[in-house]
Amino acid sequence: MLKQAVLIIVHKNTYVLEKNLQLLDSPYIDIFIHVDKKCSDFKYNFYKSFVKYSTIIYVKPRLSVYWASFSQVKVELLLLEAASKYSQYSYFHLISGQDLLMKPVSDLISYFDKSDKLFIEFRKLSNSNKWDKKVYQRVSVKHILIDYVRDKHVVVQYLARFLNKVYAQLQETIGIDLVRKNHIILRYGSQWFSLPYDSVKYILDKKDEIYHNYCRSWLVDEIFIQSTIATSSLFVKRLADTNKRKIRWNKNSAHPYVWRISDFDKLVTTSAFFARKFDERIDKNIINKIYNYISLEMKK
Repeated sequence: MLKQAVLIIVHKNTYVLEKNLQLLDSPYIDIFIHVDKKCSDFKYNFYKSFVKYSTIIYVKPRLSVYWASFSQVKVELLLLEAASKYSQYSYFHLISGQDLLMKPVSDLISYFDKSDKLFIEFRKLSNSNKWDKKVYQRVSVKHILIDYVRDKHVVVQYLARFLNKVYAQLQETIGIDLVRKNHIILRYGSQWFSLPYDSVKYILDKKDEIYHNYCRSWLVDEIFIQSTIATSSLFVKRLADTNKRKIRWNKNSAHPYVWRISDFDKLVTTSAFFARKFDERIDKNIINKIYNYISLEMKK
């Protein structure tokens, strides 16, 4: 049985990460962690102490990752490259530092060991859908000042968003369409995935094309892998109808809902292998309750 790689994008120290590493610990799991360069106090050895059987690899170089920017694409490719070079893995699971395993790790290993499907959200765009038109514009024109659209200074944030919007509209007015020009088959969905080795190799082989097509786009962490997969009928045929993630979105918000203790039953009965998002500052009890529940399940 081949090992599987768990790739974790981390931007700060969290209690969730501590508990998740304990749940993931297995001789058949290696864990690759990218720590955001902006996090200056990350406890590297502290987190390593929570695993006995897995190997934890901290991936370098550390990048400063900004919401909506191409840096999110860079860090995903960096993790995939690091894991691919380190060893041979049957599956690659991308999660965040605020995700939690929902099943015993042995169930995760067994399930994916018997599969060759691509577990990733994969949606076509509709010309009549207002939201899909916004998704299309993420790639169809060049974007500017993306690293500042969530700046801590409200004035900087507002100015960056305003100038980017005006620049995008100007390009559309003069007929620029980079999707059409670069022959991109645009697909989108959640950035979190579980992918088999052959599809990961295919994506990495297209790295130069990904940089060319998306380096001036925004929010393409939800687009670049789906659109790369769309260029291969072989992989499209092997798409699963789920990414095996449990995520609930807050209404009218770009932020996922933070799970609470009242959500326990729906979380432990889900068919998903990972859930997000958890935050000990909002509800630490749900993290502990799930950890204890899964730990007991692992002993059965």
